[in-house]
Amino acid sequence: MYESLENFPLRKINFVKTRTTILKAVSHLLKEKDFSSITVDEICSRAQISRGTFFNYFSTKDHVFHYFLRIFTIRIALRIKQWPDDLSFEEKIREIYKWFNEETQYSRFVDSYINFLLTVGEENNEMKLIDAEFVYFFNGIEEEEYAYYNNLTLNTLFQDICKKAQEAKEISLSDQPKELANLFAGVLVSSYITDQMNGDVDHLAVFSKIWK
Repeated sequence: MYESLENFPLRKINFVKTRTTILKAVSHLLKEKDFSSITVDEICSRAQISRGTFFNYFSTKDHVFHYFLRIFTIRIALRIKQWPDDLSFEEKIREIYKWFNEETQYSRFVDSYINFLLTVGEENNEMKLIDAEFVYFFNGIEEEEYAYYNNLTLNTLFQDICKKAQEAKEISLSDQPKELANLFAGVLVSSYITDQMNGDVDHLAVFSKIWK
């Protein structure tokens, strides 16, 4: 297993650098307009690549968003692995919510994800990372874990959190973990949106009462 991106063959190094360049280009454009308004031509211009190059790396513009979502999901999963065993359900909600707000480099992608949840709901993400990207973006993921992380969704993570909370009797709702995970996402989304409108109220505490 390679320890750094520079140890990979040049072809893979260029692959990672180009996909990252495209991701950063979209991130910069998101400071100017909504994701739905961004065109492939604008992405290519900002990334200084041709349309042909863009489509060599992403089949559609939406796949750039799914690429971010794959990276973001893995980042959240790795943080969850570091949680102490005695962390309460309410503390877990607050931790994840804090991570959403701490995402500064790709903050507008988080906004797009919130809108994505509201309009579409989480679907299977077909974007996968190659081995060089795992090494570039993350530290400590074993090669045999790549498939697991490439198929992980935030909804799956939320389901696991809710299931454990049910087993520990921290929440009284008897819904299936999948439905609870949707509710979990709804609490995060509602808190995120209302905090943007009025940051003087602890909206997460308000919406979290739904679990009581």
